[in-house]
Amino acid sequence: MIYKANINTLLLLILLFSTKLVIAQNDPNQLLEAVQEKFNALADLSANLSQSVNGAANLQGKVYFKKENKIRFELTNILIISDGETNWNYNKKENKVIISSYDEEEAGLLSIDHIIFDYPTECELSTYMAEDQVVLQLVPQTSTFSFISVKLWVTDDNLISRVLVDDPAAGLVQIDLTDYSVDKNLPDSKFTFTPPEGSKVIDLR
Repeated sequence: MIYKANINTLLLLILLFSTKLVIAQNDPNQLLEAVQEKFNALADLSANLSQSVNGAANLQGKVYFKKENKIRFELTNILIISDGETNWNYNKKENKVIISSYDEEEAGLLSIDHIIFDYPTECELSTYMAEDQVVLQLVPQTSTFSFISVKLWVTDDNLISRVLVDDPAAGLVQIDLTDYSVDKNLPDSKFTFTPPEGSKVIDLR
């Protein structure tokens, strides 16, 4: 009887979880809320990153993020760092650094906050399934944004594994994120940059 009761309980839990998952998949607002809650619970994260434009790969590397608004992109020949106040864009090949002030309004798709908190408020939301993952689609309802749509592939852990931006000027920009690592207490020093000796520095602040 105990065995049968345990099996019945397990089946009930599976049914409840599956029902909750289906509801979240079908309800874009619930899915968005789950992604937002996941992000709010994180202190920092890192992931491998690859980007393609119109199907042609053009960037590969690693991204690091720490609240608030600290971000670091380590790409093949480019290093982009922001501590939330200052941006550093270092071209390794040219040994050139461009320094600018952080502008939250211009951060755009480089800002996780914008993608999952700001953009949805002015977009029509919908969901569909693709490659065994639920996709959250954002379509602007105003002329504020330049893109036609943003699609977010959401994992079972409510992390974003792919971003697909349909932009009339740039084309289809796809960013894939893999091998997530979260809450590793990333040091603030990872989000600052000292120009190498002999590098050309262009300070736009």
